[in-house]
Amino acid sequence: MTWTRTLWMIGVLALVVGLAVVDRYSVGVFHDDAMYVILAKSLATGQGYRYLNIPGSPVATHFPPGYPALLAISWKLLPGFPANLVVFKTLNAFFFAASAVLVATLVRDRLGSARWATAVAVATAVSVPLLVLSTMLLSELTFLALLLATLVVAERAMDGAFTTRGAVAIGAMIGVATLVRTHGIVLVPAIVLPLLWRRQVRTAGIIVAGALVVLLPWQLWSSVHAPVLAAPLEGNYGSYIGWWIRGFQKAGFAMIPATLGRTIAEATEMMAQLFSPLRGAAAHAVTLTSLGALAATAVGALGARARVTLLFLAGYLAIVFVWPFPPSRFIWGVWPLLLFVVAGAGWAIGTNVLQWPKPARLAMLAAFAWLCVGYALYEVRAVRGQWWASISRAGDRRIASAVAWTRANTAIGDVVAADDEGAIYLYTGRLAVPVASFTTDHYLGNRSAVLEASEGLEPLLAAFPLRTVLVGSKRTFDVTQYLASRPSPLVALRERFDGGAAYTVLPR
Repeated sequence: MTWTRTLWMIGVLALVVGLAVVDRYSVGVFHDDAMYVILAKSLATGQGYRYLNIPGSPVATHFPPGYPALLAISWKLLPGFPANLVVFKTLNAFFFAASAVLVATLVRDRLGSARWATAVAVATAVSVPLLVLSTMLLSELTFLALLLATLVVAERAMDGAFTTRGAVAIGAMIGVATLVRTHGIVLVPAIVLPLLWRRQVRTAGIIVAGALVVLLPWQLWSSVHAPVLAAPLEGNYGSYIGWWIRGFQKAGFAMIPATLGRTIAEATEMMAQLFSPLRGAAAHAVTLTSLGALAATAVGALGARARVTLLFLAGYLAIVFVWPFPPSRFIWGVWPLLLFVVAGAGWAIGTNVLQWPKPARLAMLAAFAWLCVGYALYEVRAVRGQWWASISRAGDRRIASAVAWTRANTAIGDVVAADDEGAIYLYTGRLAVPVASFTTDHYLGNRSAVLEASEGLEPLLAAFPLRTVLVGSKRTFDVTQYLASRPSPLVALRERFDGGAAYTVLPR
């Protein structure tokens, strides 16, 4: 079978799998997905790049515009919401298929093996972590396809000689990827550092310039139009860097080790669960030891073959681990590259490129087999339980109840505070703001209802003409109930409904 035919088969397999998980669950289950759709609507309807759900429609500078612009094109062609959500989710299936084909190309280029490339691509095409992301309108799959395309081109250029045109193209590809997800900027050092090591300064400069040409308009525009937001909105609607800096200013340097301790622990626990054939602390210890040994093996074997890919992964994971946020979504977003690392170790063991003695090879082969069996069992369990839809299923029930209550009990001109403010706006047309603020403390610390109220809902009540507060989690329920139980209450419980509660804002 020719390699081209193999790639077609991989693409078709991934596309069929991706289309099979397209669903009609609500948008807004992850917050960001609703924001992407709101921004797409704003672009498609000629209102600029704005948060239409917030009173005053402030300019959006939090999310780079690449993915909303893609959705906006689809919205322009099919403007009927929410029917067009199926089309948006179908786009994810095509990027999912493209990612499987591109990772196959990358692995074959780097390892020189069609068999290993096919194995990684098939694992990608049925990968439940990626399918979880594909069921929601998140930018990860679009970014992944762009990332893999850039890595293929950049690694090939590293093998030969860079042309001026090729360097410009790579820089532009970096810029486009970064306009979809900010993490794409890690591609700059991942490509430039090896070039500087080779003293190819001119080529490195061209690549940086190419990326800047694409990125500079967005950076200038967002700097000039940065909105003045109420303090509780800055976390979810302001800049990423500003959010991290505010956390650092408050906690000091201690924020970094505290973040690392938690993100690394969560990431290793997740990897242990995904790759362990057996449960329990001992089995997880074996799994993590095996992963560490295989990762080191891959670095040793692929350092000269896939240096750009390895440098990107190192920089990307460094950002993930210092970012005070659950790391799973970010790790799943580059899952095929992690599968490539494991496969690279397996390839190195099989070909003995590191020239190990037989006992060491057998031990590493056992570690590789342990992980393969564990991951296969995880995939089987996940498919049986349809885990790719678990987040969407749970969120859909919560959102449906809040939307139904809002439609029945509020007027079009009302402003609502809600846990799922993006979904409330999209499905009801009511302007909506969050119930709580979003800070680094929400990941690193235990926050009392009093603190949550003073930094979140209370200033929001002062900043916006809110009439109703909808809560759907214990945290926000406790906050709102605290404001209702004070000697001078700001809100009063109006009604409980399935999955949440509604409060009336009292006159002051």
